[in-house]
Amino acid sequence: MKLQVKLNLILFLVFIFGLGAVNLLRPHSQEVSELEQRDITKQPEFTVDRFFEGNYTRDFDNYFSDNFAYRTSLVQVGTSMKELRGFPDENGASIVVQGGDNMAVAQDVKEKEGEGSSTTDINSSQYLIFKDRAYTAFKFAAPAADLYADALNRFRKSVDPEVRVYSLLAPTSVEFIGNEKYKELSDSQKDAFAYLNERLDSTIGQVDAYGALNDHKDEYIYFRTDHHWTALGAYYAYTKLMESMGEAAVPLSKYKKSDMTDFLGTAYKQTLKNELKTHPDTLTYYTPFTKNTYTMYTSTGKALERKAVDPNYAKKSSTFYATFLGGDYPWGEISTDNHNGKRIVVVKDSYANAFIPFLMPHFEKVYYLDPRHYKKNMLDFVKEQKITDVLFLNNSTVARNAGIAKLLNEKMDIGK
Repeated sequence: MKLQVKLNLILFLVFIFGLGAVNLLRPHSQEVSELEQRDITKQPEFTVDRFFEGNYTRDFDNYFSDNFAYRTSLVQVGTSMKELRGFPDENGASIVVQGGDNMAVAQDVKEKEGEGSSTTDINSSQYLIFKDRAYTAFKFAAPAADLYADALNRFRKSVDPEVRVYSLLAPTSVEFIGNEKYKELSDSQKDAFAYLNERLDSTIGQVDAYGALNDHKDEYIYFRTDHHWTALGAYYAYTKLMESMGEAAVPLSKYKKSDMTDFLGTAYKQTLKNELKTHPDTLTYYTPFTKNTYTMYTSTGKALERKAVDPNYAKKSSTFYATFLGGDYPWGEISTDNHNGKRIVVVKDSYANAFIPFLMPHFEKVYYLDPRHYKKNMLDFVKEQKITDVLFLNNSTVARNAGIAKLLNEKMDIGK
């Protein structure tokens, strides 16, 4: 081996082992990444079971990645390099391909064609940064829509015929982008929803949230730096649910309105684009007036008393969106002072978090199940809790990705 090659190898090994030693010896005191506006992964607890199941090593890998020496500086360098991966045009817009889809279900394998996805990794996101706003591209996949419709139809046939079942498909912000050129980068969510709805059992109520949001598309119904709709957008969707149920929606003016400024959401965390950082969002929340008690349940089954809407959760979390329900948990229960015998469960993704508080004036009990985290049979849940109404509320991801549909089917198979 040539001397130069040997020297290069020695220097490389010194660098690697030296950097590893720095990581092992340096104190890991940082809890929040100010740059990325998110919590830093904490060191996982070691148990023999978790080690042999692979959970400990996976969690430790995430911990090590988050606590790497000089991580913030390296992330900043990485962000600058990502700028080169974008495709800017004369209007200053750019497309950024970034791993980690906040709206899709995290899975360790790629979806296969015919199972509800394209041939790309389902965990990848394609962001369009246009002016001061981020959009997530939507690509329709008919097999995914078919699987989701089949799951809802199966649920409809499996529960008591007296239980009313509804479907609400929430469009994402890219559908209403005010630029025809960039709108063509995504498939039509309106057409995707029409395709999916045509395949639903006729006894499933179809809530036209799309129409409500389209009517108000010039209002602040979506965040600029986050993939969710705002509480205002959720409210407009709620009015359509009430319309489908034959009830009158509570006027928004009845709620106390409050604002929190400087919100940087999921799109910023994924892209770290300066255009987003310099134009943070305002999160508006509406405090419920219905007397209630809210209990959420952790993945270990621990019951925690919370408030359905509380800005303090934003201070304790890496995201302001935790103001609604405290974030994403396997399931939760809101008991109100209504005594009308009506009990609804919302089978949901995180779009429902800002939506659910608006249901309190109408129901005695409001439950939610998140199939991404809930581990029991949801058909049994409907029976045990004497549910009268079921709302499936998911964003357009279900029409491009089969993950949620597969989880819904799993949650109907558990214990059988």
